[in-house]
Amino acid sequence: MTSILVPTSGTQTDVNVFATALALAEPLRAHMQFYHLRLTPSEAAVRSPHVDFCVGAGISATLDRLERRDKALSSSAARAFLDFCERRQVPMLDSPAGTRELSAQWLEETNDSEDRLLFHARHSDLTVLGRQHNTDLMPANLIESVLTTSGRPVVIAPDSAIEGSIRTIVVGWKETGECARALTAAMPLLVRAERVILFTAGEAGSPVSEDVNHLARQLAWNGVTAEPRTLCESKDPVAQQLAEAAAEARADLLVVGGFGHSLLREHVLGGVTRELLEGAKLPVFMMH
Repeated sequence: MTSILVPTSGTQTDVNVFATALALAEPLRAHMQFYHLRLTPSEAAVRSPHVDFCVGAGISATLDRLERRDKALSSSAARAFLDFCERRQVPMLDSPAGTRELSAQWLEETNDSEDRLLFHARHSDLTVLGRQHNTDLMPANLIESVLTTSGRPVVIAPDSAIEGSIRTIVVGWKETGECARALTAAMPLLVRAERVILFTAGEAGSPVSEDVNHLARQLAWNGVTAEPRTLCESKDPVAQQLAEAAAEARADLLVVGGFGHSLLREHVLGGVTRELLEGAKLPVFMMH
């Protein structure tokens, strides 16, 4: 895992996305490509509400406003990138150096936004995305689209700032191919973590299942010392239990698998739903 795609929006969301990307990149000595998508006034108009109601001179004024807005977001994103690299002392490189070290790069493109973003996501080892706040005119299902069609893992950055590196990782486990793929994709991070905890759903009072015990033994062959745990049966959704368990463990990353053709409407781990993806207070690593 040496290349991390970091889409930028030019909004306040970038602060937490950048911090999350750095926390992931530092232990891996990875290269971060900060990627900003610009929209022409015509494409922005298609995505903007109420533009269809503009007539006459209002159309021209609206297009001018959208163009100014796009320039402002582009300038803000580029400035945030430069400030981030200077403050964090991250070298800027456009091509690989002789040795593998932490580095960053700026790239900006215009139009065909979803197609271009998916292109770069497929060519990267990991994509870090912020939660949708409808401020950059990107589609509401952007996370779902990148996750289900890029073939690469995605990390959803939390809305609150994170500090430091990835030390403790919680894995939400279920006996499915999706969870297995997420675990494999996260292995470069797992082997570098100080603590890894495997949580699986179970019945009240039941011991840790042999399945998750076996997984912990298998992970030991990769140099990962994992602690198998069971989320006891509760009236609370599994999503809430998993989030609470991660908070209690002071986890820096949550790893889960992505299910179904419509991720944000389907269940993950039997109950990790939209609430977890949109409200988790730590980065969520997912692989479809």
